[in-house]
Amino acid sequence: MNSQQRMLTIFLHLLSGKQITKRELMEEFNKKESTIQRDIGYIEEVLHTEVVNSSLPNTVNIKRDGRGNYQLQHSEDINKLEGLTDTDILLLLKILHSTRIFNKREFFSLSNKLLALAENKESLQFFIKNEQLYYQGIASDDMLEQLEMIANAIINHRMLEFFYTKNDVTETFQRVPNAIYFSDMYFYMLSSSHTAQDDTDLLALNKFRIHSMVDVKVISSHNKRNHKDKFEGGIFRTQTVLPFLGNPITILLDFYYDPMYVLDRFPNSKILQTNEDGSTRIEIKGNDGYGMKMWLSSQSHMVKVISPKHIRDYLIQDMKDTLRLYDIEIND
Repeated sequence: MNSQQRMLTIFLHLLSGKQITKRELMEEFNKKESTIQRDIGYIEEVLHTEVVNSSLPNTVNIKRDGRGNYQLQHSEDINKLEGLTDTDILLLLKILHSTRIFNKREFFSLSNKLLALAENKESLQFFIKNEQLYYQGIASDDMLEQLEMIANAIINHRMLEFFYTKNDVTETFQRVPNAIYFSDMYFYMLSSSHTAQDDTDLLALNKFRIHSMVDVKVISSHNKRNHKDKFEGGIFRTQTVLPFLGNPITILLDFYYDPMYVLDRFPNSKILQTNEDGSTRIEIKGNDGYGMKMWLSSQSHMVKVISPKHIRDYLIQDMKDTLRLYDIEIND
């Protein structure tokens, strides 16, 4: 039994509301007094954090009597906390289906765990049975163990070594991860900030699809992490709908369709005016990464970029190159 399993078992003992003794815990887990005291301290720290975050009432705490006895005060307040409703579970199942990242074995393991929490399992299955029947995951191998390994590496500043293939070229990488990010069907491991270089030089990559990382192993621990390399996923998610890193920029465009299509995707965007031709002028706080360029290109005739000039020029050239694929020549 590892330390996490041991602390979970201790917490379950405490949830009974009965007094437990340090001696009993030492004998049950064959651990020293200092280990049990440390475990109780960790549990108290988590409880305090949850109280501060208002997910637990401030009456919940562990009472110590000074003689090695512990008792969880107001444990009934924890037991009364509202769990997931069937509607909550249905929403989570729908989102899980839409990701398509996990193989069938892991997908059904996760979905079955959620269904096991439902009061009316059969009713929920009615809404998802067709999606389950035709589910096809992107990853061929299991991912959860690798995700856990990377998460532990982030917490402990461990350096990982792995093989990674892109555009049929395979290289060996050594990176200290600092974040896990999900977007557009993939889980990514990040090893630098959200403004770092992205997808230009293979050996300089800072973003890796986790299911494409092969033979991942830890090669060192306690590596120094520079603050400038901090990945801020919350900021990044507001700057682009496709997960490509880049520097923050302001884009001015005219949009020839429902402006909500833009505003919903870029929460820091705003409407500046309605033009005479019926288009809407919108200001977007985005980034200059390839993902933003891809999204703008995908809008085709519905968008006209006003500024910055280098984004405008990129789109014009992209449209010319596309037309040439159809043997349509454009006079420059």
